[in-house]
Amino acid sequence: MFFVLVITVVFVLISVYFFFRAEKLQREIITQQRESLATRKENKILSEYMILVATREEEFAKAKLQRLKAYAKANDHEQLMIHAELISPLINNYSIIFRECLKGKGRLKAISQKCFENQDSSAYKKFVALIVTSDKKLKRYWSSDNLNGFLFLVDALLTMTDDSANVPIKNQKSNCLS
Repeated sequence: MFFVLVITVVFVLISVYFFFRAEKLQREIITQQRESLATRKENKILSEYMILVATREEEFAKAKLQRLKAYAKANDHEQLMIHAELISPLINNYSIIFRECLKGKGRLKAISQKCFENQDSSAYKKFVALIVTSDKKLKRYWSSDNLNGFLFLVDALLTMTDDSANVPIKNQKSNCLS
């Protein structure tokens, strides 16, 4: 009888222990679910902001490209016009490249090649030749093969200098660029 009473007490103590342990775990689960929901909301907001930033950057880049083309046409600057046409596929597919670069490092060159080859089969080779024969900064941006490199590359390509005047195009007094 004493043995049955001891087993019953041990069983009751173990049951009470597991009851309180289960309650504690349930509170932790509820806390984790709240944190997870808050994190998902924050991620959603951040991704919406990234989309907004990408869209605005794309608009700015396309506007800069149009001003660059207008400047080249107005000043009958053939080399600058060729440069603008070479970088057009990169700028016109800005959002596609931006999204692909967001996925991780090592995607810039692959997606850029696809975008260039959609326009012309030799356009990508000409673009790479432009990068290779350019200054070290452009080569470094291109070789980084990530989103940061892409952003700097686009900016650098759109603010190339006019070698004949040795004056940055964006600083020249013109109503086309600023």
